[in-house]
Parts: sequence; C-alpha cells; structure tokens
Amino acid sequence: MLLTDLRSGWRLRRGDIGTDSGRRHGDLDVARSVTYIEDVYCDYLTYAGIDRFSGTLCEIGPGDNFGVALLAMAGGAERVVAIDRFYSRRDDEHQNAIYCALAARHDLVDQFDGEPTEETLRHVEYHAGQPAEDFFRDRKGAFDFIISRAVLEHLYDPISALDDMADALKPGGMLVHRIDLRDHGMFENMHPLTFLTIPEQIYRRMVRNSGRPNRVLLSAYRDWLKRSGLDGDVRITRLAGIREQLPPTPWDGISPELRQDALEKVEAIRPSIAKSLQSNSDEDLCVSGIVLRAWKSGGLRTAPQELQNAG
Repeated sequence: MLLTDLRSGWRLRRGDIGTDSGRRHGDLDVARSVTYIEDVYCDYLTYAGIDRFSGTLCEIGPGDNFGVALLAMAGGAERVVAIDRFYSRRDDEHQNAIYCALAARHDLVDQFDGEPTEETLRHVEYHAGQPAEDFFRDRKGAFDFIISRAVLEHLYDPISALDDMADALKPGGMLVHRIDLRDHGMFENMHPLTFLTIPEQIYRRMVRNSGRPNRVLLSAYRDWLKRSGLDGDVRITRLAGIREQLPPTPWDGISPELRQDALEKVEAIRPSIAKSLQSNSDEDLCVSGIVLRAWKSGGLRTAPQELQNAG
C-alpha cells in the first residue's frame, strides 16, 4: 500500500489526475446507470428534506457522469458547479448513451445544446483537478447547495474543507454529505475495522496521495457541526460489519440487535485501535456511514421541516 501511494504521488506531481476510481458507470449498462442516477438524485432530496434544488448547486466528486446535475437543473437549479480532485476516465460513447436515455425518459432535451452529450450539457461548470480543500476558500456566499456522496472520507482535511463550505453557502444555503467511513476494500476478508489499527504515522504515508479513507470519524463531524454555527444533524447509515444499509437514523433509532452486533465488532478489536483514535467511544467507532446535513440561517428559503422541529 505504501508503494501504491508513492506511485500515486509521482503521477500527481506530473499533473496526471486521471483515475479509474469513481467510474461508477463503467460496469453498468445504460438502464442500470439511469436507475442509479435517479436513485442518487432522490436520495439527495430525501436527505435534504426538500422537493427540488434551486439556485446554484455545487456537486463534489461527480465521478464519470453529470446525470445528477442534469436532474437537479431539470428540477429547478439554475447552475451546477462540479469539482473533482481527480478525473475519472470514461467511455464517451457509453456516457452519451446515458444522457440520451435520461433526456428521453425525463423530457430533458432542452437541457442540452444539440444532441445529449457531456459537451452539450448546459449550465454545468466542471473543475477537474480541484480539491475541495482549496476550491471553496475564495467563494464566499457562492452556493445555495453543496452536496457529495462518498467523497469527504477521501479528502486530506475534510473538517477544514467544511469550514470553507460553510462560508461558501449563501444565507439559507445547505450542505448535504453522505460519508462512507469504511475501509473501502483496504483489508478485504479481515475485521471490518482493521484499518483503524494502523498507527497514525504509517497510515498517513499509506493514504497521502492515493485517496484512500482519511479515518476522520463520526465524532469529528459531530463536533464540527456543533461549532459551525449552522443548524443540522448527523444521521447513521451504516454500522461496522453489518451488510444492511440503514436509512439515515439517529443512534437511538437503530434496533438494539444491530447496535449490539456492531458494538461486539468494536469490542473484539478495541485493544488494537490506533492510539490517535482510542478516545473515540465504542458507539462512535462502530458507525461506518453517516449523512451530514447543515443549514445556514437567513435568506428567503425556509428550513426543512425536520430541522424546524429539531430547533
């Protein structure tokens, strides 16, 4: 893993940002790609507690397709800014077939300047090679929504990036991030929390350039939200070693059986957890996926009903 990370660093220094990571649609046929895009888009609306997007939206890590951006604009967003540290390689013919299928299924031909392709998609501004840790620093008050799915766990410094994202929101703007806290296949067929046992200095060398998970856990995101000045919540979507995916749920809303199974996974490996992570509670260590939602006060938009109730 150290050698892989070194090679990734050499490529980045040469300006090579191409990657096979994030090629979500590379192994899907067109019908399954369309369904996946629709599901992701609906998930974002559900997480946000809204019926549609509006204004200017920033999508972090779109990967190899802008289908979510297309549906967001068709639903009411005026413009989408998409950013990615890397450029996910793609098959143009396959991607264009996906756009054609989406346009036909949802009557979205007017979202393109001509035949539906990535190049003709209107009102999408794409920034490849732009890490989120840098992109938002000089964009104060630029966005109505900032969204991501399985991206923040790959950032070098997601907490600093979230500070900049909060500043980049317009009054009434909202962050919606689905964060996957698992090891992303680093230690397959081993205990699901094995990656948390690697000493901090060694782990940093393993992941510095490769985009592997940063080990920023639930507690850090919860603490950030408390000090951010934003309203919001953090809900759980996955527990360690449990295949079942949860709808975003607070800890107390998860069945006692699932919680106990996950806590037993932590208990089995707790003595080996890296010193830098030992201060995390067993409950926090067993959480392997979350949705972070945060809302900036002000503006004309009203908060989602759940946030109003929480306040």
